[in-house]
Amino acid sequence: MMRSARVAAQLAVEALRAGVPNREAIHRLGSPNTSIEADFIGSLRDPFDYPQPGMMLAGGFGTGKSHLLGYLGEIARRRNFVVSVVVISKETPLSIPGITLAAAVRNARTQNINDDAITSALSNIQRIQGAVQALELWTSDPAQGMSPVFAAILYLLNRTMEAALRHSIEAFLAGAKPPLPALRTALKQAGAKSMFDLGTVKPADLARQRMRFLPQLFRAAGFAGWVVLLDEAELIGRYGPLQRALAYAELSQWLGLYPNLNIPGLVAVSAISDDFYDQVINAKQDDEKLILQLQSRNLPLQADLARRAMAAIKQARKLRPPDDSALRQHEEKIRACYTEAYGWEAPQADIAARTANRTMRHHIRGWITQWDMLRIQGVHTTPIEKASTSDYSEDQRLTELPEGSDDPG
Repeated sequence: MMRSARVAAQLAVEALRAGVPNREAIHRLGSPNTSIEADFIGSLRDPFDYPQPGMMLAGGFGTGKSHLLGYLGEIARRRNFVVSVVVISKETPLSIPGITLAAAVRNARTQNINDDAITSALSNIQRIQGAVQALELWTSDPAQGMSPVFAAILYLLNRTMEAALRHSIEAFLAGAKPPLPALRTALKQAGAKSMFDLGTVKPADLARQRMRFLPQLFRAAGFAGWVVLLDEAELIGRYGPLQRALAYAELSQWLGLYPNLNIPGLVAVSAISDDFYDQVINAKQDDEKLILQLQSRNLPLQADLARRAMAAIKQARKLRPPDDSALRQHEEKIRACYTEAYGWEAPQADIAARTANRTMRHHIRGWITQWDMLRIQGVHTTPIEKASTSDYSEDQRLTELPEGSDDPG
């Protein structure tokens, strides 16, 4: 056996043991959710000409939400999409425009390319004849509603540029402030000072424009589009009321739930816990109180977006717990991976009884632990897992706006 294959199997087992499957583990396990897979593949066809609303998935802890998102990401990468996986957390709150976008750019990955996605895309369009000019024309079209800063960047990209300015441009496209003084200086040196009106633009508006621009950039660079996968969206249930309302609106933007705000080339999927609608939206009356709160703050668009997001959560595609047959199929795949990883023939593992609190993650960890104990100590054991429960209590630390960000209200 090749050492690299054995190391890859070991890394897959360790990732499964930790409950965070890596790309190798995802590839080996596959996915039984064939209807979701088929619909997702359908959304990858012509995403620029026929953009579709994104997909909302719901499941209990350990039912495979993260695994399924990773599997969909692998499908998209193999179809030449740029793929971003964003885990909603304190560092990436869904309530503030721009922060989730910056995380999506930071985590963007492509098939067989190790470079940063923005750096790779900018380099590609400089090598593809006519790509920069075509993208500049798109950004200059008033119908696209783009700030002239994007057209100015593309104009300069066709010319000799200092490394510092290029790095500033890459940082801007990834979420930093636009390097306006440096751009004005470069335009003046190029004799194009009066061609672009580089006035200031609100950060929230720039975030929306980046969301529209990046899929176009990726397409111009030779990619099929941009897939963004939002995991653990249930964290928004712990936000304060206003931040929760704005998070619903932001989720709606990513999923393209408002027809006039669809972003061509962007395909988004979000996963959330299956009790979220009952435990948060219903229990806290979000569909009434938060909509009124946004309307009272003169944010009618955000109110409409939030309403659509709550409806999407209610209608989310449910991930069902695996039956006995599916559990045995998973055990066989993981057993083969374990055998390859350690050069030790793992025996068939016991499958614990299916209960409401025993998740797929519990089963997988149990099998690996059984094999570990048998391989290392020669002891057959049946591990006991503590069930996870949802916590939607408000956390003040999650409702604070990060320093330097704008309050959209």
